[in-house]
Amino acid sequence: MADSIQQQLQQLVLLSDSVGSGGAGSGGVSTVEEAMEQLGPLIHSVYRANKQKLFRQQVELFAQRKDAEIMKLCGNYHQEFVQSVAQLLKVRQNTSELQEKVVGLNAELQQSGKTLYEKKAELLSLRREHRNIQKAIDTVKGSVEVVRMVASFDEQVNDKQFYAAIKTLGTLKDTYMPQVRKYAFGRLLETSIPKMENKLQGAALSDMKDWLYGLKKTTRDIGYQLTQRMKKKQVMWAERDSSIKERYFVSSAVQFVLDEEFDHDDPITVEMMPLYQCLHINEKLGRRAEFRRSFTEDRSDQLNLILASPVQFVLTNLTSFASMLHDIIGFFIVEHNIMASAPDFRSKSDVDALWETGIAKLSDIIARNIQTIREDSEVAGVLQEMLTTFTYVMEENANDVRKLRELMMAIFES
Repeated sequence: MADSIQQQLQQLVLLSDSVGSGGAGSGGVSTVEEAMEQLGPLIHSVYRANKQKLFRQQVELFAQRKDAEIMKLCGNYHQEFVQSVAQLLKVRQNTSELQEKVVGLNAELQQSGKTLYEKKAELLSLRREHRNIQKAIDTVKGSVEVVRMVASFDEQVNDKQFYAAIKTLGTLKDTYMPQVRKYAFGRLLETSIPKMENKLQGAALSDMKDWLYGLKKTTRDIGYQLTQRMKKKQVMWAERDSSIKERYFVSSAVQFVLDEEFDHDDPITVEMMPLYQCLHINEKLGRRAEFRRSFTEDRSDQLNLILASPVQFVLTNLTSFASMLHDIIGFFIVEHNIMASAPDFRSKSDVDALWETGIAKLSDIIARNIQTIREDSEVAGVLQEMLTTFTYVMEENANDVRKLRELMMAIFES
């Protein structure tokens, strides 16, 4: 019986060994169950046979054998275990040191990041300041240029450099005003632009009127020169007519054509620059129509002043009437020059209307003094020569002289 219990206990030990080495797989679980199933009947047999002491001895032998195996196993791997533990402790220490370094580096990185952020913020602030400063500099430069141009404009107007002044004003309005209009200085300057335009127009108009006033002597000189030239031509015509055996009437128009071959006199020129400047200024300012009306009124007033000059029809003092005729000739020579150089400004109809007015008033002057003229044959003769020469001069310069001829016929052939 004891042998049987010992064999069963050995089988159980072997089974236990197989359980210990079988792992945690499904096979290990079934072996444990088998061991438990076998253990139960074994313990039952031990108690039934009253072999508890033997069973305990076998169990103690089993435990001793296992302890020996454990000691052997520990003895074989103890040094490696100790070394591993020492290495683990060293790794732990190194890990702690590394962690401290990482924490330190993190703190330094955080500080560096904070410093970098502050520097970046400072850089952005400086860039904004730089942009604002640059913008301010550009604005100041533009404002300085605007002020310089305004000063230059005033100098140009004062120096009568009207072409340069209108160019400066145009640049100021078109280029610089859009840049400075958003500033109070620019808005104030913008309200001054119309005043600057009026100043320029007024200066150009004043210069042109000074020119018109100065034309009074020039026109009289022109009239005198053309009258003297025509007198020479009349002498030549008389000589030409006397050489013709058969007396034919040769009109003045034919005489003018015949004289072209021998006419070497220099053409009469009139300085028109003030007028052209004023016209250009008013065109640029959009005031051409206004200037045209003003110029027409001024020229009409000038002609009326010429025809309002006091004249005497006495033999010893016909120079006043001769001067009037010279003024009329010079006046219309200027008109024809303007018409030829600026036909869209001064039309033929404008000049013809003035000519009609002039002839009408000249006729009125002669009509008021007709009795005095007829009473003195010498006066009548000199006056006839004056009017004849005047008629030829005006006809040569493309004026309609039919009413003049009718006037002469009414005075001297009635």
